[in-house]
Amino acid sequence: MIKKYWWQWLIFGLVMLISWRVSQSRSLSMHFVDEEDHIAFADYINQGYQLHQDIQNNHQPLIYFGSAAIQKLTQAENIFMLIRRHRQAVYIYGLLWSLLIVWRFKNLGIIFVVLFEFLKYWLLGNLWLMETLAVYPAVYIFGNLLEVWFEQYKLKIAEAIFLGVCAFLIIFTIVPLWPWLALVYLVFLIKTRKMILWQGLGLLIGIVILFSNNYSPIDWFRESIYNNLVYAIPALSPYQGPLDWLKMIAFPFLAFFTKNSLQAQFISLFFIGYLFAAFKNHKLLLLYPFLVLANNRVLSPGTVYYQGFHLLPWLGLMIFTFGFSLKLIKYKYWLIFLVWGGVLFLNKSMPYFLKTDTANEYYINFSTIEDMNFAIKNISKPTDRLAVLDNQPLIYWQTKTRPATRQLVYYGWESQVKDLRENYEKVFYGDNPPEIIYGGKEVNLMAEKYISLQRDNKPSLLFVRKDRYEEITPEQWTALETRRFNH
Repeated sequence: MIKKYWWQWLIFGLVMLISWRVSQSRSLSMHFVDEEDHIAFADYINQGYQLHQDIQNNHQPLIYFGSAAIQKLTQAENIFMLIRRHRQAVYIYGLLWSLLIVWRFKNLGIIFVVLFEFLKYWLLGNLWLMETLAVYPAVYIFGNLLEVWFEQYKLKIAEAIFLGVCAFLIIFTIVPLWPWLALVYLVFLIKTRKMILWQGLGLLIGIVILFSNNYSPIDWFRESIYNNLVYAIPALSPYQGPLDWLKMIAFPFLAFFTKNSLQAQFISLFFIGYLFAAFKNHKLLLLYPFLVLANNRVLSPGTVYYQGFHLLPWLGLMIFTFGFSLKLIKYKYWLIFLVWGGVLFLNKSMPYFLKTDTANEYYINFSTIEDMNFAIKNISKPTDRLAVLDNQPLIYWQTKTRPATRQLVYYGWESQVKDLRENYEKVFYGDNPPEIIYGGKEVNLMAEKYISLQRDNKPSLLFVRKDRYEEITPEQWTALETRRFNH
């Protein structure tokens, strides 16, 4: 097998080596609340808090349990290593999935890896995000579906069970891919009815393992399904009118009209390749609804980074669709797409051409958070409660303080949830507010009952309740002065 496809594995090795270099150079770039939310929650899970019961979030559980495992295994001593270890874990995760995809799909797998591995960075594909974890099993399932549908491939029992495991990974990682997955399994049901039960077995195995470890399915449903459908999705949906829905349906066509975006140029390449093949084989047009359902969050093909990261699974599926389309056209036409892609890959904005100062990236993105985290660790008692009202959840990490409420991050839509709102009001407006608060949103409360820790002789966003402020010892102040806090 290796001798026969040696050139594929050579390309694979070179791509992953270059990607490792890029991932290391960007291992402390992009400070993002979603990633840090996952890490902070995982730290509390390792302390014995029950997800969706003791601590609340609307995200699916696997992203948290995965981070909890990384933190137990790596035992990072500071935020610098904490973030770097998670980014390295993402690389290893992608490496293993890419290895499987190349082994399973051969040339098509190589096309996917070469393209996706270098385009993912614009969509934060090196961060510990739900989209990052979901894209690979989604591509693997989709690849099998295409072979079953277009090439009459016969699934084996072991592979059908594994596809069920892939479905489990998607379901319990990211909700927005559920409509896409439902359409995938509708086709599987039509084409491979006998194998659906084996896929169901793989899904069931994952579900049993997930909920057998004192994790409540009732809490999971309430927090990550009901609250999402009733509160979060209506509040966060980008679709404000009929035009936005039209943009979703026509999304890849918009790439042709998106200027000054290298990502949009790549999407144009992939989509034209797909359309060209569909002109030769009209059956390929049936894949378009899958592309529509895979993106229900982003309205412009040129959107990247913090606004565009939701597009990552769609990009992976679009690339795989492009590769599959190439299989259905004559080799002489491949040269067009090879030259076009080669020109785009030589663009100086590609991630492997960019130089990054890792130490400077850490200083810009995380040094202030680490200083605040250090201060809280030094002044807090085990009974103290901490509330982080600004979107900086890493401040909680390993402070050993108790969260003031079930929320670690306070998003706007969460105030609509009755039990969360009542819990917040009871804690903050009652007789015993949190001992430590980061963030200045509760202006009246801060002025009445809290003192801001001074940093560089200026008020910081770290507030300590007045009675606890008076208990800070001279030894603690000495430690705080090493991070430029003063009184």
